[in-house]
Amino acid sequence: MSLLYEVLEPLPDAQSALRRARELLQEFAEWVDDPNIPWTGQVVTAEQYVHAVTRFREGRFMTHAGTRFPETDLEDFWARLQALGVPRGDCPYEVTVELTPELEQLWPLPADICLQPWRDAWPSYVLGRLEETCREADIDALVADVGPLSFDVGWDAGLRGLPSSKLCGVQLCLNSVWTSQSSEPAPGRHGVYLSIGTRNRDVQDEWLAATGLTLGEALPGW
Repeated sequence: MSLLYEVLEPLPDAQSALRRARELLQEFAEWVDDPNIPWTGQVVTAEQYVHAVTRFREGRFMTHAGTRFPETDLEDFWARLQALGVPRGDCPYEVTVELTPELEQLWPLPADICLQPWRDAWPSYVLGRLEETCREADIDALVADVGPLSFDVGWDAGLRGLPSSKLCGVQLCLNSVWTSQSSEPAPGRHGVYLSIGTRNRDVQDEWLAATGLTLGEALPGW
């Protein structure tokens, strides 16, 4: 497992965060792979849902704890879904829905519920790809459209001066923060993280100090 360190500096919008991620790669990387296929996070606010409706066709309402519907004191929420014509489906842990403007009235969601847009509902320039990476032009287009949605993407890279490149690179989190090997929604907050891999423990402190960056505490990473 890698360690991720947040670069602590103002990143007021998605474009500035993307630009900073690329600047770090240019400054510290010997080589950089194409960006990984991006991931859109959970929809947690009504503003995010309004935007998601314009970008995604379907999604899943899920319980955070992975417990069954409606065995989590969520009978009222399920009744509201039924009143909107949402079929129950076969899975006891999630409900698949077509994303329509009418569902906005469900917000604010109960604390135990989240909505995850279907990943296969990316715009046409990402749909249908079997690769694990995409083009930088795709990232530009997606970030331009991300609005209030959570959005994560990483670049695998060999960081100059580190003996091993395994799990090294840069992670970008838009409207989200990195916690423990994943991100969680944080509307309005953007972050850029350095990942220093799994085999650089002996030199990591010296290397990090030499970057001249103000960095956050180590977080369990990729």
